[in-house]
Amino acid sequence: MEYRTTIVLVLTLLPVLHSFQVPPLALDWISIDCGSTSTAVLDNTTYAIWETDELYIQTGENNNILSTATKLPQLATLRSFPNGSKNCYNLPLQIQSKYLIRAGFQYGNYDNLQSPPTFGLQLQSSQIDVNVTTSLDSDPIYHEFIIFTDDMSVLDVCLIGTQGNQVPFISTLEAAMIDQKDYRLMPTNKALYLESRINYGVDSSVPYRFPPYVEPYNRMWEPQQDPRYVNLYTGSLGPMVLVDEENSPPDVVMLSAIEAHNTSESIIIPIDFRDKSQVSAYFVLYFDASAKSLAGGGSRIVAIYIDGLLINTTQLPVPDFVLVTSGDIVSIYPYKVTGGTTNLTISPAQGTSSPAILNAVEVFSVIDMPNKQVTTDAAGAAPNSSPGTFPLQLLVFSYWLFYFAVYGFRF
Repeated sequence: MEYRTTIVLVLTLLPVLHSFQVPPLALDWISIDCGSTSTAVLDNTTYAIWETDELYIQTGENNNILSTATKLPQLATLRSFPNGSKNCYNLPLQIQSKYLIRAGFQYGNYDNLQSPPTFGLQLQSSQIDVNVTTSLDSDPIYHEFIIFTDDMSVLDVCLIGTQGNQVPFISTLEAAMIDQKDYRLMPTNKALYLESRINYGVDSSVPYRFPPYVEPYNRMWEPQQDPRYVNLYTGSLGPMVLVDEENSPPDVVMLSAIEAHNTSESIIIPIDFRDKSQVSAYFVLYFDASAKSLAGGGSRIVAIYIDGLLINTTQLPVPDFVLVTSGDIVSIYPYKVTGGTTNLTISPAQGTSSPAILNAVEVFSVIDMPNKQVTTDAAGAAPNSSPGTFPLQLLVFSYWLFYFAVYGFRF
């Protein structure tokens, strides 16, 4: 079959795949390159379409950063707000929906003052309010949230002047819809603020962003190896391994891990929170023995502790089908953290013969939304959830379809 024929087949079947709730394409993401004048720029990594911000805000000034250190073209421009104490973007979103919202900041000495500002970032009519402290570093600063829109069809994202003559700015603004069934313990009258999201077992040669058919929610997964433990990574397996698990993690995340050296050792992960007083925390732990099992490992049982308190014991299944990894996702909410630091410990459960393992972790602090009503049921599942994960056969078929569209038939 020729490549052109393959493309026709893909376009013909897209309505069918959409009817089965295939994860959204990058066209469903909102990706705003703030301060840019270049329209419809394709991101070669995520396939997102970066657009200018004139449709979303009418105030502020376009600027180019002076530093050439940034590797991402969308961070080379920004919009600054020298006038007015509060300047807001207005994002059109679907009502009764769950969204990832991410704001990016790259100072880059755009004003030639060598003085990175501090200012406020507010969402949802000031119900979400965080401080943004920028720097001269070449690495951007991101603030990411998961929110529920209720009956709100427009989300306001506001930059607030809080430090006298320091001028607020913003480099990027992104939104991606999340399936209602994912992050299932999140009440609709709360918002989640991302503290960390780590992909364990891999180094910086593995990207932290992925195309939408790999990462449907536009999340950033920071690659991290830990020299204290064994770092496991199966490498790229092309279209041969597919993840079908809660929260739709990318396959590269579920095929890499850190593992303790033996059953007498635990994996200990210290976690720092933005708020140093007391916060309610939401943890998501990703386990998948595929990274080890493909090399001959067996099943295992892990015990999860937070600050020495046993929270959960989980038995990890062994992959039994060549196309699908087999793991377990453990969500923990609520958990009170005092002092800004907590220790997450993964230990082999009593009687198991395999060491502790951990693929990835997401940690959120929980923000109260006092003006919103709770619509989560007693079991903690999100309301209005879409039907369960679409059939495995369709999942495999759609993955192969995307693969052949990009790479062609290579038998």
